[in-house]
Amino acid sequence: MKKFLISGILIFFTINSFAQEERKIPFSVAISSHIVKYNQKIDAAYQDKDLERAEFLFDSLVVNHLSGTYMDNFNVYPLKGEPISLEEYEKPIFLITYASWCVPGIGEIPALNDLVDKFHDQIDFVVLFWDNKENLKEKIREYTENIQLVHIDEKTNQDSYIINKLKHALGFPMMYFIDENKEILDIRKIVTHHSSETLSNSYNIHFNSLSKGVSLLIANLDTPEENEEDTRTDEERDIDREFEQYERERDSLNSIRDN
Repeated sequence: MKKFLISGILIFFTINSFAQEERKIPFSVAISSHIVKYNQKIDAAYQDKDLERAEFLFDSLVVNHLSGTYMDNFNVYPLKGEPISLEEYEKPIFLITYASWCVPGIGEIPALNDLVDKFHDQIDFVVLFWDNKENLKEKIREYTENIQLVHIDEKTNQDSYIINKLKHALGFPMMYFIDENKEILDIRKIVTHHSSETLSNSYNIHFNSLSKGVSLLIANLDTPEENEEDTRTDEERDIDREFEQYERERDSLNSIRDN
């Protein structure tokens, strides 16, 4: 009888552990399951010139199906040294996917550089170019040394499955906010504006947008427990407050759309 009881307990814990492990859904699996239906709906929205609905559909895909999944492991390639696997990054990751032929807003890279220089001790900032090594060399002077510039040549990379999904499913440029356990907290598009925008305005637009991602990662990393001393800097608190206001406004807008 005891043997049956012990066996039953072991089976229960084995099944329970397996179920917990099963809940860690890979990003590649989630995007594969939903991207076809999403593309059909978003194509219809663009045909109707309903840009607001297109943005709503993107947000719905991320919130309902992609946030909470886990980024698949894959290798990226710096200009010097050996390939780096995603699993090697120990801090939360602010990942931007880009390509050399994308034209950033005039204030985008300066705003990113300023945020990176302030928060690189807490976050790994990675800009991934879908490009070859030679094209990446032309970009390195534009970025602060605290940003990790890496590249992937899709034709030669061995992680073809996740690379295909990451590059083609949602497009680029795109921002992925990933915690230290490789869980995706959010995915956002890089903001765009008219090319005639001034440097000052462009900087502010991008700084406000990028800082929301920084705030999300820091808040997830350093959320103070009840009765625990809040050790955030004034600047970090300001960014957190900005992000909380952004979330309230987004939730309010989504509520209006749903009704």
